[in-house]
Amino acid sequence: MSRPNLKRLLVPASLLLLTGCAGFDPTAALRAAAQKLRFSLDKVSPRVELAFPLDQSRLVLDMDLGVQNDSAQRFRTRAVGGNLNLATGGASHGLGVVAFPEGMDIAAKGRSTLHAQVGLSYSQIKQAWGPIKAAALEHQAATWSLDGTAHVDVLGFDVALPFKTSKGTGR
Repeated sequence: MSRPNLKRLLVPASLLLLTGCAGFDPTAALRAAAQKLRFSLDKVSPRVELAFPLDQSRLVLDMDLGVQNDSAQRFRTRAVGGNLNLATGGASHGLGVVAFPEGMDIAAKGRSTLHAQVGLSYSQIKQAWGPIKAAALEHQAATWSLDGTAHVDVLGFDVALPFKTSKGTGR
């Protein structure tokens, strides 16, 4: 290729690179659709698994995270997780980190449910026993909340979507 032809190609390519033309980004519409996903904490079902010695006991939380996708695009999760908190009696207690399985489908034009089982160790239970007992065993008013990030795959690119959701339980 001769130098004059190369210069003719280089100028438009440079302008495109500098201006960042969105029309040439095939992921722009998909990224915008992913940004519109809505998350809700649909279910938190705690159960205590007692063991002997007592320090081998644990609390298992069955959790469902709902994802509403109004777009025509199906998405696949890379990673979804966050910090789980329990609020009772006006105080919030951090319970640890929740991770949902990767590679889950988020259906187009519908609602999908991501399921996870979280096991809290005896030491974690011990630190927040009062609120856990009030919420799980005595069915008092409590709010489970998840402050997290969902990573979805958009044509091979990772799109991080921060979210906050909560679920009230009890009376």
